[in-house]
Formats: sequence, C-alpha cells, structure tokens
Amino acid sequence: MKHWLKHILTTFLLLVVIALQAQIISVQSKLSSDSMMIGDQLYYTLRVDAAENLSFNMPVLTDTLSRDIEVLEPYGADTANNEEGRLIIEHSYVITGFEQGLQIIPSQEVIYTLNSIKDTARSMPLMIQVYAPAVDTSQQIKPIKPPLNTPVSMKEVLPWAALGIGIMLVAVIIYILIKRYRQRQRDPELYSLKPQEPAHIEAFRDLDKLKEKKMWESGQVKLFYTRLTEISRHYIERQYGIPAMELTTEEILDAFHRSNTEDPVLDEMLKELLDLADLVKFAKQDPLPAENLTNLNAAYLFVQKTYPMFFEEKEESHE
Repeated sequence: MKHWLKHILTTFLLLVVIALQAQIISVQSKLSSDSMMIGDQLYYTLRVDAAENLSFNMPVLTDTLSRDIEVLEPYGADTANNEEGRLIIEHSYVITGFEQGLQIIPSQEVIYTLNSIKDTARSMPLMIQVYAPAVDTSQQIKPIKPPLNTPVSMKEVLPWAALGIGIMLVAVIIYILIKRYRQRQRDPELYSLKPQEPAHIEAFRDLDKLKEKKMWESGQVKLFYTRLTEISRHYIERQYGIPAMELTTEEILDAFHRSNTEDPVLDEMLKELLDLADLVKFAKQDPLPAENLTNLNAAYLFVQKTYPMFFEEKEESHE
C-alpha cells in the first residue's frame, strides 16, 4: 500500500511540475506533413510560448535535424506577443530526407532562465515516413528521354544579337584605327595636318588687332610692347625656322643675321624693334605716343619686306 501511495505522489508531483513549467514556457514542433517522397521538401516549425519576463535562447539548426533528415535553409522567423502578454517565437526551416523508412526528428531543447535559475524545456519528438518511388520491375528499362526542343523566342535572341553586333562594331573600329595608323606610318604626308595659313598673313592680322586696341593710349605701354615682340618673334619662328620664342634678343639677332643673306638693313630694323621693346619692358622706358605707332609700323614694314623673299624661292624651285 505504501509503495502504491509513493508512486501516486511521485506521478502527481511530476504532473504539477510539468503544468507549472507549461505556464512558464512551452516548446512545440510540427511538420507540414507526416510523410514525403525521398528528396521532397517539407517545413519544420519550432514554436516557443514563454512568459514575458523569461529569458531564453532558441536552438540553432544549421544543416541537420537528425542523421537522415537535412536542413536545407531557414524559411522564416516570427516574433509576437499575444493578448495575455506572452512572447511567441516561431522559426521555420525547409527540410528533406534521402533515406527510406520511418525517421524520427528528436526533441529540441530551449534553455531558459528564471530568477537566476537555469532550466531546460523540450519539444516532443516527431516521426516522418519517407517513401521511395515505386518501381515496376516487370517493365523493361527505357532509355533516357532526349531533351525537349523548345522554340527560341525573340526576347531570348535580342540580348545575344545586340551583344554580337556590339562586339562586331568594336572589332571594326579597332581594325580601322590600326589600319590608319599603319598607313600613317608608311605615308605620313598623306595624313599630314592641313597646311597653316602663311606666316605673314597671320602676322598682319595680329598686328591689325594690336593697332586697333591702342594700348599706349590707356597706359598699357609695357603690355603693348610685350605683345608686339611676341608677334614679331612668332613670325620669325614660322618664317625662318628660328626658335625665337625661346631665345633672348641677342640670340634672335645672331640667328637672323645668319639667315638673312639678302638685305642687311633688315638686321637693323629688327634690332631697333627688339631693343626698344626690351627697354620698355625691363628698363621702364616710356616712349612718346608717336614712337609707339612708329614701332608698330616698323613691325609691319619688317614683315612686308621679308615675306616676298620666301615666295620668290618657292617660284624658283617650281621653275
């Protein structure tokens, strides 16, 4: 009699503990189906219903639930509070199996803490039946079916056609550029730049612009002579091939003297023009307004006297 009483009391206490724990936390698991074919996919859901002030950790399911049941990927997670203020958490996973027979999914443990005391709540284990496809061994094994021939749509063709045309255009452009480069290397005169206008025409035009500005009347005497010498140097550089823009006045006069074999007076004209410009720019000499115009006319005269020599040389070479 005492033995039975003790057994009843133990069972009662166990039921009380389970009931109390259920009030604190409840762990449930479920499957979207209780059977599947080998390789099919099901949803496995783990649900925790816990008191609001309870701290717990959800189990981490990575690649397997059991030896023969695999976890393919997480499907979703949801957290909510019900009307009673309890916390509801559900984690779902996509699972599959490749072993025929009755498979058992073990219970999942949720460790929780209440008033600094740790304990564990568990879900109930689940069973799932995995079936193999039925094979009729009485039938002759048939060969593998060939791939189906499906018509290709214009939507599928267009991107590839556009890519092919683009590659062809790029190849043609590269071919043309390489061909022109090789032709330019073989015959540079054929691809030379358009000839510039004659040096004296450019010089006369620049002198006309400088004359119209009349810089000396607005006190820009130094700037006027700077521009006047630039025009003269540029003309000498183009007409005589002397790098006048980079040389000093003495170096320009010396180089021009060696190139000028026709008229020694031109040496003096150029010397007076450049020397006066240097005095204005560096020695701060202030010429009279009439002298400024005279020097501008001297530049005109220098260009006018020198450029016909080059045309005569060209005419003689043609003869």
